Amino acid sequence: MSSNPVADEEKDRLFVGALARGLRVLAAFQPGEGALSNQVLAQRTDLPKSTVSRLTYTLTKLGYLSQDHDTGYYRLGLAVLALGSTVLGSYDIRRVASPLMRDFAMQHTISVSLGMRDGTDIVYLETCRSQARVSVQLTVGSRVPLASTAIGRACYAILSPAERTALAPELAQRYGGDWPAVAARLQASGEHYAQYGYSESFGEFERDVMAVGVALPSPVPGMPVVCLNASGPAFAFNADTMRRQIAPALMQLARQIVP
Repeated sequence: MSSNPVADEEKDRLFVGALARGLRVLAAFQPGEGALSNQVLAQRTDLPKSTVSRLTYTLTKLGYLSQDHDTGYYRLGLAVLALGSTVLGSYDIRRVASPLMRDFAMQHTISVSLGMRDGTDIVYLETCRSQARVSVQLTVGSRVPLASTAIGRACYAILSPAERTALAPELAQRYGGDWPAVAARLQASGEHYAQYGYSESFGEFERDVMAVGVALPSPVPGMPVVCLNASGPAFAFNADTMRRQIAPALMQLARQIVP
């Protein structure tokens, strides 16, 4: 199996490279950012600036980007918002999960999020922050790495061996020389999940954040795996509290969402 996804794409006669490059430009925008220049987009996508200029022009014409008249920079357009709303609306599990997640966050004074795997990341579909003065500041649409987060490790833990094998080249490319160590931690996390029914990440993704994660049973055959996490600041939640109190409660929350 090739370890270079770009090379694999070039060999695929059905793969539309121009479309892929346009989507790479859209994916380069991150939550909370302002407008970006063609130069920044070129750096993030590893595409020539001339190619990016043509793509941003086309995407602007179609409404997927909007251009600031003063700076010439680009931001995501309303067409992307419409697509995002359609995607989120297609997952009925959010309607069931949201009120239960709000109750959980208030009861345990901790943030709780619902996410789905997208390549080597987890994308948040829903999040409820606790009412505490300090809480984890992630929102719908935020992306976090699969390998170092509790929610990502929970999703990884229930992948089939074939799915893990298919994902390995992407993770290896992302982490480079660190991949053997990352792979070992993922293996250990999977074994922990098989034994205890939840995953954990204590200060690994963000130094001051403690988190546990669980995967939800798929309510519909073929639906992508959806996972939950509960995360809070280290000054308020230590490892013992997360393991003895929050993890069992999160596992119960998962059973409430998908009986």
